[in-house]
Amino acid sequence: MGKSVLRSSVKGAIMGASMTGGWLLADLLLPEPWGDVILFSAMAVANIGIGWKLGRMFDQKEAEAEAAAAAGEEAAKARSAAEVP
Repeated sequence: MGKSVLRSSVKGAIMGASMTGGWLLADLLLPEPWGDVILFSAMAVANIGIGWKLGRMFDQKEAEAEAAAAAGEEAAKARSAAEVP
């Protein structure tokens, strides 16, 4: 099977559209008074999970940027120390 080559933004849009369709289908299939309670609870749990994952991703990118900046500073110090007679 071939590898699918899609940009992250396109993958996110497809996932969002499919999740929206899933929520709408669940709303139509569940009985009226309890369906909304179950559906909104499930949506809350899903949104908490998505937010947690996004937060971890941003923290990881920030840590990588800080590590790269620190490595750049160390390299600059090493170069300046090597140039001093």
